[in-house]
Amino acid sequence: MPVHGISAVLVPVPLIAGTLALVRLRILGGREGYGWRRSPGHARGRLQHLRRASGRSVSMAKAFRLSLTATIFVTALVLSWAGAQTSLQPWMGKPGPTYGLAEGNPEQGRHVAETACAACHGTNGNSTDPRYPKLAGQNPAYLYWQLWAFKRGTRRSEVMSGIVARLSDADMADAASFYSRQVRKPDAVKDPPLAAIGERIFFAGMPACAMCHGAPGQRGMPMTGGMMGGMNMMGRGMMGPGMMANAPLLDGQHAAYILDQLNRFASGERPATIMNRIAATLSERNRKAVAEYLSGLP
Repeated sequence: MPVHGISAVLVPVPLIAGTLALVRLRILGGREGYGWRRSPGHARGRLQHLRRASGRSVSMAKAFRLSLTATIFVTALVLSWAGAQTSLQPWMGKPGPTYGLAEGNPEQGRHVAETACAACHGTNGNSTDPRYPKLAGQNPAYLYWQLWAFKRGTRRSEVMSGIVARLSDADMADAASFYSRQVRKPDAVKDPPLAAIGERIFFAGMPACAMCHGAPGQRGMPMTGGMMGGMNMMGRGMMGPGMMANAPLLDGQHAAYILDQLNRFASGERPATIMNRIAATLSERNRKAVAEYLSGLP
C-alpha cells in the first residue's frame, strides 16, 4: 500500500476506537441505570447495587483510557514510519529504501571498518570508550540509515560527518553488514537496584521500550511473535518483523552512551518523532535506570 494510503487508513483509528468505547460505556451505563430503577427493595439494597455499578463504570473507564492510549501510540508508530519512508526516498534517488539496501559485503566491510571506524568503535565493534557506541551485533539496516543520516546532516556530529563524507553507499552497506555479524560484549552492571528499576520501565512502561527494542525470546518479554506479528506491520520486539526493522539493538550497549542519547532525544537535539516524546516523559533517574539495565544484557 502506498504511504499516503497507509496514512489515510490509520489516521481515523484512534477516533473510531474511542467512539466505539464511549458507545459501549453509554450502553452498559444505561443498562445499569435501568436495572436500578426497576429493582424493588430497601435503601440498603439500592445503595449496594449503585456501588457495584459505579465500580464497573470506573473499571470500564480505565480500560477505555488504556486501550485508547495504546491505539494512539501504535498509530503514531505506523504514521511515523510511513513519513520516514517518504523522507528517505530523496536520499537515494531511487523509488524508495528497502532493507536490501543495507545488506552489503561483510568482507569488504571489514576493510572499511579497519580504516574508517575501528579507532573509535573498535575493530570488532566493541568500543572501549563509553562515549562511542558498540556497533557489534547491531541491526545492519539501523547502522546503514544512521550513516546516511550523518551524511545527509539530519543527524549531526562533527566527527561522523567528516568520516561518512568519504564513504560511498556501498562502503556504508558493507560496514553495516560486517559489524552486524560481530558479537557484542555486555558491560558489568554497576548498580543492580537501579538496573531492576530500569527493567520494569523497559518492559512495563507506557509505552514499553520492549515494543520496539526487545529481542524475541528475551527474558521478561510478555509474549513471543509480537502483539501484531501476524499483521507483519511492526518490527523488532513485541511487534514482530517489518515496520520497526530499523530500531536499534540496545542490549549490552554502554550505559553512558544510552543515557547521552536519551538526553539528546528528550531535549530535541537529536530529532525523532517518537523517541523525542518518550524520552521527554522519563525522569533523569529513570533514563539512568533503563541505561543501566540494558548495559548488562548479553
